[in-house]
Order: sequence, then C-alpha cells, then structure tokens
Amino acid sequence: MHVEWVDNEAVVLDPETSELHYLNAPAALVFALIQEHGFEGGLRALHGAQGVTAEDREVKELLDDMIEKGLLVDD
Repeated sequence: MHVEWVDNEAVVLDPETSELHYLNAPAALVFALIQEHGFEGGLRALHGAQGVTAEDREVKELLDDMIEKGLLVDD
C-alpha cells in the first residue's frame, strides 16, 4: 500500500487493484496505529489514546470496512 498523508487524513493506493481509498481523520488514526503496532497493538494504542475499543460500534464498522476493502490484511 502506498499512503499519502494530508494533515491528519490519508489517501491509500492499493497497487494490486489500483483503487484509491480516502481515510478521514478517525479512520487514518486507526490505520496508522495498526500499521505501526500491528492489529492488536494498534487497537491497544487506540484505546489508550481515544478510550475506544474494537467492540465500539463505530470502530467495529470501520475495521470491518477496512478489512473488506483490503486495507488491513494478515501478513
């Protein structure tokens, strides 16, 4: 994935599909934390920074959407 950051938002290019994905600030934060710390570590960092967990409806929907679009993959 190629990521371009603009302020606290991001555009992610998936080179396999040539699709561009726009991530607003909350989505970009989740994406960045997971990229930096791995999935579980990123969720712990998110909880520490924002007080939310993967069980929160909005976070769960965001994670499901990112997984469906191929932005979060298990290496």
